[in-house]
Amino acid sequence: MIDKFLKNLSSHPCSLHLKNSKIGLEKESLRVDKNGTISYKMHPKKFGSSLTNKFITTDYSEALLEMVTPPCSSNLEAINYLENIIAYVYENLEDEYLWPASMPCIIAGEKSIPIAYYGTSNPGRMKTTYRRGLGNRYGRIMQVISGIHYNYSFCEKFWEQFSAFKKSNKEIKDFKSEQYFIISRNLLRNGWVIPYLFGCSPAVCKSYLSGKKNSLESFDEYTYYEKYATSLRMGDIGYQNNKEEDMGVHIDYNSLKNYVKSLNSAIKKNSGEYEKIGVFSEGYYKQINSNILQIENEYYSTVRPKPNPNLELRPSKGLNISGVDYIELRSIDNNIFSKAGIDIDQMYFTELLIMHSLFSNDSKISQNELIEIKKNLTNVAHKGRDRKLKLTIKGKEKLLLDKLGIILDEIEKIASLIFSITKDEKYKDCVKIQKEKIKEKNCLPSDRVLTEMTENQLSFYEFTMNNISKQKKYFNNLDTDNVIMNSLEKESIDSLKKQNDLEKNQKESYEDYIKKYFSN
Repeated sequence: MIDKFLKNLSSHPCSLHLKNSKIGLEKESLRVDKNGTISYKMHPKKFGSSLTNKFITTDYSEALLEMVTPPCSSNLEAINYLENIIAYVYENLEDEYLWPASMPCIIAGEKSIPIAYYGTSNPGRMKTTYRRGLGNRYGRIMQVISGIHYNYSFCEKFWEQFSAFKKSNKEIKDFKSEQYFIISRNLLRNGWVIPYLFGCSPAVCKSYLSGKKNSLESFDEYTYYEKYATSLRMGDIGYQNNKEEDMGVHIDYNSLKNYVKSLNSAIKKNSGEYEKIGVFSEGYYKQINSNILQIENEYYSTVRPKPNPNLELRPSKGLNISGVDYIELRSIDNNIFSKAGIDIDQMYFTELLIMHSLFSNDSKISQNELIEIKKNLTNVAHKGRDRKLKLTIKGKEKLLLDKLGIILDEIEKIASLIFSITKDEKYKDCVKIQKEKIKEKNCLPSDRVLTEMTENQLSFYEFTMNNISKQKKYFNNLDTDNVIMNSLEKESIDSLKKQNDLEKNQKESYEDYIKKYFSN
């Protein structure tokens, strides 16, 4: 089926605009001290304001850095920009390192994780309150898992001409949203491909689970693992919303309208369980509200359709106004074997997977299929390297390796089309690299982690610490781009002024700000 589609597409002018997409990266990394323990230091002043700096911010914890590239014109430009941001961070860190793995470093219990602080402005207070709520609902430890987000958007010219190719009579805004939701559904369906090929978290420090009962095996005195795991981050012990699932949160990806409606329902419906926590008590806010979701972003998903970020509105509102502007794929582990946490071949392949998701079937996701999708992802996260593992696809069991082979064959054909447009060999090469992983499981990052730990008799902590200094040395010696470094310096300075202005010019109360935020 895809052969005919690609043949027709290749002869249409829209295909030429596939090379003009925009790519962005977001990398999360914990700041740690020389012993690999989570940092207790405040967000360094040299990075500006974590509230308003568009390149360097924090996620859940004050110690969890998030480094964000702008939309770039190629994978190479995006990874180069990310490497420059990391180099800038290292240049301004004092006696600290960036933890290179997705699963966190040594953790001395919940209270050892400092929640991010964003200042005294209403937006800043809300961000901190939201994080405090996450800690009260799910515990802080789960929140310091890190990863890579790959952001992608097709150019406007492509959408205009692809609309003609598809013979659509919808307005471009609506057509784009419809197509981005097709991409989202297919990325959910085939989401297991990412942890299988790129998962890099088959082991974890025992301190992460703090003595909690679990089904993991002991690798040694300090490490849990699973024999065939690919990405524990994406499994049962990773970031998840199981509590919410029990309360009936089902986010509907079958259309923009359904998606927005289901998100809005979850952020407006009160939860008896979270009501027990309290909202404002003992002199401070323990969460934004006691609803099933405090805000939309609390719902964890591997794929998020995103609105135009310039609107500065909550996601549901922004999507209603602007439609979908780009896709955020959130399931990529920090690759400990790559200095930046992701390598260029991963990026090329992820781009092709997104194209494959656009060119594949556009059917809706039923409730039964949603259960299959979640089960497949969890099984691959925990047992993906078992060569006998089967997935459930539309009610039928299929060998993972067989299904992966079919998907890679289809992606290889897309790679040939993109190569004919761009003459960039990387598109074809990245698929060959992934095909090798079907033949040889020791090519998988997750397999390499456990092999090196076993051969060198290293705990997960020791294995990660062996890599941490290599990465710092790489970035300290990186030949940086002066233009990028100057823009990072300028943004750090400007962001402090922006935060100061926000705090100084604040007129409404925090309570009124929150009401206004949720007013529509």
